[in-house]
This record gives sequence, C-alpha cells and structure tokens, in this order.
Amino acid sequence: MQTFNAEVPDAQKSDLRKFGLIMGGFIFALFGLLFPWLAERAMPDWPWITLVVFWVWALLLPTTLKPVYWVWMKLGGAVGYINTRLIMVIVFYVVFFPVGLVMKAMGKDPMRRKLKADQASYREESKAITPKAMERPF
Repeated sequence: MQTFNAEVPDAQKSDLRKFGLIMGGFIFALFGLLFPWLAERAMPDWPWITLVVFWVWALLLPTTLKPVYWVWMKLGGAVGYINTRLIMVIVFYVVFFPVGLVMKAMGKDPMRRKLKADQASYREESKAITPKAMERPF
C-alpha cells in the first residue's frame, strides 16, 4: 500500500514572492469578502491586515516565506492524497459497481470471459481495412 509522502518543491525567490501575494489575496477574498457576504455580516478588519502583512512580506523578504510555503505545500499534498482516494472510491461505488451489477444481472459479458469447452481457440479474426477506410479515419 502506498503511503503519503509529499515532497515540497524547491522554491525560488520569485516563486515565494508569488506565493505571498496570492496567499494574501486569497485570505482576503475568502475571509474578507466571500464569507461575510454569504453570512450577510459586516466585513472584518483582520483580512485587510493579513493582506497587507503578506504583501509587504512577499515584496520585501520573500525568502523568509519558505517555512510558510513548506507547511502550505505539505498540507496541500496531504489534502490531495486524501481527495484522490476519496474521489476514486466514490466514482467506483457510484458508477462502476452498479453498472457491473446490472450487466451481470442481465447476463452481459462484454469481455467474453466465459470459457467454452468445445472451442479450440478464443482468437478472433481481425477485420480487413480497405484503403478507402483510411482516407477519412474519423
């Protein structure tokens, strides 16, 4: 079984600057605009302060954002690891498993896996392709 082991990519100064600017804007947009608007409340002051702190930090000392960047990337890797497995399980049990049950109940076998004792070979002859069919393959 594969375990979670997210490697944090090495960030350059420009990457850390972009991270700080985007993170400040994201926190402000989410907690300063979207949530208050959805809850029909007044805009709080702390998202503005967070925005200014992140932007000043990103513009003046972007290399010192490396620990914050590292934690954020580890958190993102963990969430991605969990989401991937969760989505795959949901898709399997909501889509493929019911379709398989219905096909089995109807006696369908699209892969033709049933063994037939009277057959010498299960090989199927391929269909000959004419040059006319290759002119417009799609």
